[in-house]
Amino acid sequence: RGAKKLTIAGTVKIGGKSYRVKEIAADACKDMRDLQTLVIGKNIEKIGKKAFYGCGKLRSITIKTEKLTAAGIGENAFGKNAKKMTVKCPASVLKKYKKWLIRKGIPKDAKFIS
Repeated sequence: RGAKKLTIAGTVKIGGKSYRVKEIAADACKDMRDLQTLVIGKNIEKIGKKAFYGCGKLRSITIKTEKLTAAGIGENAFGKNAKKMTVKCPASVLKKYKKWLIRKGIPKDAKFIS
């Protein structure tokens, strides 16, 4: 819970086999108060409700996936985080991700870059 940086990989290796990581569970990182930097891997399709809720120091998010949908991002997934935040997304999805993520708790004045 005290981690400052978290990377959710696009794949994991278990018993010599590779598996794609497609989902971040609801409440997965809720209230990780020390978390400052988050990287979301390239295969993530869903982010559960309140997955990153209450991460008060979270200021930098890098989203590598282009597979998210509006319905795939849970309510308040990014609620109650730092007011000044930078979100980096692939250029091809930047516009729609900005709209969706603000609805799910990212501050309206967050800086979105590609």
